Amino acid sequence: MKKKLGLLFSSTLSLILLAACSGGGEEASSEDFASADDNTLTVWAWDTNFNIPIMEKAGEYYVQDGNEEFKINIVEMSNEDTKQKLVSGFTSGVSEGLPDIVLMDDYDVQNYITNYEGKFTELSEDIDFSQFAEYKVDNATKDDGVYALPFDSGSAGLYYRTDYLEEAGYSQEDMQDLTWSEFVQIGKDVKEKTGKWFVAFIPNRGTHYIQMAMQSAGLWYFDENGDIYLKDNPAVREMAEILKEIEENELAKPVDYFAPEGIGAVTSGEVAAVNSAIWFSATIRSAEDQAGKWAYTNVPQLETVETATPYTNLGGASWVILEESPNKDLAIDFMKTEFAGNDEFYQDILVENGAVGTYLPSQTGEAYQFEDPFFNDAPIYKDFSEWMAEIPGVDYGNNTQAAVDALRSVLQGYFDGSMTLDEMLEKAEETYTMQVGQ
Repeated sequence: MKKKLGLLFSSTLSLILLAACSGGGEEASSEDFASADDNTLTVWAWDTNFNIPIMEKAGEYYVQDGNEEFKINIVEMSNEDTKQKLVSGFTSGVSEGLPDIVLMDDYDVQNYITNYEGKFTELSEDIDFSQFAEYKVDNATKDDGVYALPFDSGSAGLYYRTDYLEEAGYSQEDMQDLTWSEFVQIGKDVKEKTGKWFVAFIPNRGTHYIQMAMQSAGLWYFDENGDIYLKDNPAVREMAEILKEIEENELAKPVDYFAPEGIGAVTSGEVAAVNSAIWFSATIRSAEDQAGKWAYTNVPQLETVETATPYTNLGGASWVILEESPNKDLAIDFMKTEFAGNDEFYQDILVENGAVGTYLPSQTGEAYQFEDPFFNDAPIYKDFSEWMAEIPGVDYGNNTQAAVDALRSVLQGYFDGSMTLDEMLEKAEETYTMQVGQ
């Protein structure tokens, strides 16, 4: 009989250590930090519907695999709080105020492993990284070391309402192999003939569209030297024009795409299409009355970039182990056993949590052959996982958020005609340079 894990769970959003860092506040509970108990691991992660229950399940499997005394203490911590507390701990030098394992957004990994050298455990001697999606490993690599264990995929596609598209005159065959300009034209027809919004996001904050397009061509905000790369970046230029056209034609319901109002626009039937990752399929599926009305295909493809593909990523995270963890060896063995070696675990979290992992051997399992009745019996997990293997790897660099902020600060000026495309991108580069001092 399988033994049940005695789970220690804390939902405290703790404040780290030094109240002086924020000018006041309560000290964090010691239960939020790495334990002196050599059978216990403390993990910081966010999302009680996804990452946290998955880590709980990994702990249960580890107990079943013969580690009967093992306990896992999972602390719910937002991504922003996690980053703040890591920086506070690293700069104060008080390692006992930190956990053993941290969930880290992929866009932040390079920043942290580069700027906080020696704070994260190098894993290549313990983990076979050839078994993970290449683009995720590339992002976790610095020099010759790999400092994060890849977790979930942000493999992305275009979801669309077949009934709305049919009303606008488009079949599912018409939705295959689209370019971004064709995507916009379809949106115009959908709005004219159905009265529906085509998509839901705020165009002048639509950098997630730019990022999906860039990664699909193996490009990013920075060139091979790490310098800001906006004005001469063909993907940025093409997508700025696409976003402007979406704005001018009022194709997008102007709401934060990942806030409740953005999600609600999709689940209430207000929009016809969504470009997002596999993890968004759970949100779409939550609108049970829309079963059979959704289909999916690859994201649209760039026309002006020779390296363009229809494969890209949005979001996703990886696990890092802190070098000064008092239980580092246990943490490595736990992650190696479950996240880098347990096919059954990955099949379980796919079925129960909708998590497409980036551990490649797991993707031949039966769960990946599941034909989803919500999507008219399409093998959604198989398709998105096959696309994942084709996603071009890019170096997210140390300052992705600064580049995002700089670009967002000037997009509206381009949309309203007060700046040309060149002027807008020049201004974005100047703003970035002022922010990061390059």
